[in-house]
Amino acid sequence: MMTPKQQKFCDEYIKTGNATQSAINAGYSKKTAKQIGQENLTKLDLKVYIDERLKTISDNTIATAEETLGILTKIVRGEHTEQVTTAEGEIIEKHPDTNQVIKASAEILKRYPLAKDININGNISTNNPFADLTVEELRMLASKGD
Repeated sequence: MMTPKQQKFCDEYIKTGNATQSAINAGYSKKTAKQIGQENLTKLDLKVYIDERLKTISDNTIATAEETLGILTKIVRGEHTEQVTTAEGEIIEKHPDTNQVIKASAEILKRYPLAKDININGNISTNNPFADLTVEELRMLASKGD
């Protein structure tokens, strides 16, 4: 069972990542803070508490891979907009430009390569209907979506 001082140490450690400073902030003696901090990090119940709190924090604040891919997909499809201010001071909704679409597409493709196989001659076989298009042709297609 964790004491209130140990819980304070854990909460401070989650904030700082520094065992010695966390021990001092929790009320341990400065003389023994380094030793106590290191000992506290080896105690199973404290480690479990820290790990659970860090997981909760990351679950609530860090975008998941699914969320990130969802945003990238919206950019590629032109469904994501951002507010921009024009030279006249008017705020408008702007769709992604071609470069943003290409960058988002590249990020998605890093995770889902389209190549089925590479033969001995180095030719790549894909199931991508756009694979044979030039960059200019892809840009023309992307601009038609604006």
